[in-house]
Amino acid sequence: MGAKGASIDDVYHERDQLVAALSKIYPSHTAVHHGEWEDGWRNIICIHLPTGQATWHIHDSELGLFDHLVTLTDHWDGQSYH
Repeated sequence: MGAKGASIDDVYHERDQLVAALSKIYPSHTAVHHGEWEDGWRNIICIHLPTGQATWHIHDSELGLFDHLVTLTDHWDGQSYH
């Protein structure tokens, strides 16, 4: 499906596939957002790139893409972009 006809769910799924690929190349883990945040989107993927930590909120439905990662607590740097 082209970008014009893509739903927001399609766009997030494509992004999550890219994040999953990066998480297999660089040191990575999951974390949980404990503050106020939309239900279903509290999962955080942390990737430690050569340039620093990059994070994304991932919907519960996409967690299967990240089964290879461990979950760490109190590690996420608190940035709120997604």
